[in-house]
Amino acid sequence: MEKYQKLLPFSASIGKTGELEIAGHNVRELAEKWGTPLYIYDGITLKEKIDSLYKLGAEEYKGKFDITYASKAYLSLGFARHLASLGVGVDVVSLGEMKIAGMAGFPPERVHLHGNNKSEEELEFALDWGVFSIVVDSLEELAFLEELAARKKKKMQIWLRIAPGVDVDTHPYLQTGHTASKFGIPIPDGQAVRAIEWAKGSEWLNLIGLHTHIGSQISDAKPYQRAVRMLLKIAAEADFVPQQISTGGGWGVLYRPEDKETKERDWVAMVADALHEECAALGYPLPQLVLEPGRWLTAQAGLAVYRVGFQKKSREGIHVVAVDGGMADNPRPAMYQAVYSALVVERPMAKPIQKVNLVGKYCETGDVLIAGVELPEVKRGDLIAMPSAGAYQLSMASNYNMAARPAVLWLEPGSVELLQKREDPSDAGWWVDAQ
Repeated sequence: MEKYQKLLPFSASIGKTGELEIAGHNVRELAEKWGTPLYIYDGITLKEKIDSLYKLGAEEYKGKFDITYASKAYLSLGFARHLASLGVGVDVVSLGEMKIAGMAGFPPERVHLHGNNKSEEELEFALDWGVFSIVVDSLEELAFLEELAARKKKKMQIWLRIAPGVDVDTHPYLQTGHTASKFGIPIPDGQAVRAIEWAKGSEWLNLIGLHTHIGSQISDAKPYQRAVRMLLKIAAEADFVPQQISTGGGWGVLYRPEDKETKERDWVAMVADALHEECAALGYPLPQLVLEPGRWLTAQAGLAVYRVGFQKKSREGIHVVAVDGGMADNPRPAMYQAVYSALVVERPMAKPIQKVNLVGKYCETGDVLIAGVELPEVKRGDLIAMPSAGAYQLSMASNYNMAARPAVLWLEPGSVELLQKREDPSDAGWWVDAQ
């Protein structure tokens, strides 16, 4: 199991029975009680990740530093309650996420509302609740929000999301900072400067910060520095001194043992250095730096557990192992060609002896969780653990083929908490009786 240690939750260990344990809990026993597919979150991993990032911010940045969790990575009421108790802010993009944040105990001043096409209902809710900032994504939204705030006679604090024209080396669907992105206010044609000047002069909008997000699964911190410099450049052009700067999240995580390791200190240090240099050159006070990690906080904390079903070999000799989950609970391999690792829960120390295509049970050829993964011999009923499963799996899950979304657990030493119960197709809530 040693080769998987940097992918597994921090509390992962081999128990007395030789089986995989998380936070001292036997994963096989959890699967027997709660069924499969099963998703597990390790509280220790999440807490230590948050602590380490706050520590890095204090060490590397001379100004104020804060973390807001990008809730699109994964959110449920129970999960949000844990996050709220850990003191981070939360970045939301919908009415549902705002309501969950409020129910979980996040004070509105710890909430940022993002999104490129916020509805009037969402904007009204944010205004009435009093979120810390609405992150404006376009000139048209700026005008609409100003009119809405005036109508409700509520002055609204805002950030502007800027598209800095920075390309990053990642999957095209994960690039969000280039000039053709659907996100952010572009710089080259003057829209960004115009937005700043407009917001500065507004009676009903209080512009306090600039935001950008350049993409996800980034392993090189230099693009973040370029983005910071672009933000400060247009701020200076518009004679605006930002109180806050956010460079979003997007720092990469490992999905396989052979993936290149990324050092989060590089991410924080390079963003901090760029802010130190640019603000000194402009004579600006240092703004508060706000980072918005999602995947980086939750991916390693999460573990997906599947049960092996039938196996077959194709005429070409490809060994196919089917499990009881797949693209309904994890669409990332089909959507982003994401590649994962796997190990056998009952025998995590067993040496791999075969390459198999680990496939799901859904009626799509693209429902392949991992192609060519190395595994020991497996049989029907064995449990497969997939590490780094805590981000953008459950949050993108569906009921395709009327699949029931899985149960989700939060583990601490000595306690197991059910965050989400397994859906049941026989529940009346699944159906609207038209009769």
